[in-house]
Amino acid sequence: MVDVAQVDSGLGVASVAGGVIGGAVGKAVVVGAGAAEAVFNAVTAAQADHATALNTASAAVSALAAATAPALTALPPADAQKAAAGIGLLETILVDLKSIFAL
Repeated sequence: MVDVAQVDSGLGVASVAGGVIGGAVGKAVVVGAGAAEAVFNAVTAAQADHATALNTASAAVSALAAATAPALTALPPADAQKAAAGIGLLETILVDLKSIFAL
């Protein structure tokens, strides 16, 4: 996972350096650093949105598992096993997604 503070700091340093350098090159560095900062901020915000969505989905699956537990006892054992496995699979997928995206 990328160290957010280091990236943000690096972009700030690049922008200051561009200002110090001046001229066409310095201006290009400042503009490039500003554009990179905008992209970085958008990615960071999107990552936070994904984390929120995955947490909401995880809570929903947990609630589903709790709500269906009593109903599963009324099903034939094979069907109850399939339903429980399906819910377990959803939980596993969400855990894997959180891991993949380091959330």
